Amino acid sequence: MQKFTALMVLGSGLTGACGSDDTSWPYAADQTTIIGDAVALSGPTGYHVESTPDGEACIELNEACVTPQEQCGDNGVADVLVDAHGAAVDVICYPTGGVAIEHVEGDLADVGNNVVLVLDDAPDGVDVAGDITIDGNNVTLFGYGPDVSVVGGNLNIDKNNALVRGLRVAGDVTIDKNNPSIVDCVIEGDLTIRGNNVSVALCDVWGKLTIEGNNAILVGNHFASAPEIFGLNTVCNGNVAFDDENADGELGADELGDAIECGTPLETQ
Repeated sequence: MQKFTALMVLGSGLTGACGSDDTSWPYAADQTTIIGDAVALSGPTGYHVESTPDGEACIELNEACVTPQEQCGDNGVADVLVDAHGAAVDVICYPTGGVAIEHVEGDLADVGNNVVLVLDDAPDGVDVAGDITIDGNNVTLFGYGPDVSVVGGNLNIDKNNALVRGLRVAGDVTIDKNNPSIVDCVIEGDLTIRGNNVSVALCDVWGKLTIEGNNAILVGNHFASAPEIFGLNTVCNGNVAFDDENADGELGADELGDAIECGTPLETQ
């Protein structure tokens, strides 16, 4: 399966084996990606990249002025998710200090707290063969895009404050804890969200999407089916249905369909 709009983040081209540490960050500093504002969604990508402002400066959008440095610091790395009016609904900050950096390949087990796990940037097939369970708090799982960074099994998020960016999951993704974010991904199986305050942006979900937690944010995604929403306060912007009409396992521009609205939670209908 191929992601139709891949989000590219400039990194340092790091590679390595499981358990190796590095003092270099896998993503560019001083960079903010705006995802889901009206201007970007009118084009083919649904995002654009700006320098992170310093001090009291801001990034001006259609109807809002966003200041990611307030949450992420000057020269920080951020994804800003915005609603249909251009107002920020979530600011995702990527760590730039105070955590370990480890390069993973083959298998991944016993994930600790406060770590950035980096998959390689080579298009060489599956990087982690089995399942990944994020069982530590404040974990970032970073890849270089769904076409090159691949998890062969399922991804389970069992602790809080996980960040997942730039990878493909061949199995299912299950989120049982709070405050995680998933950006720029392909999920070939189901996505089940039981935790609260979950953000999903620029992802293709080929299986079933079920939202049981509250305060989910869905921006700029492609879904094979409309989400089943049982939680409250779901925010949606720029999500589109798709249908793999030729059954080739790839998502083309002509296979994108209508916009998907969040709707009313099923339990209240």
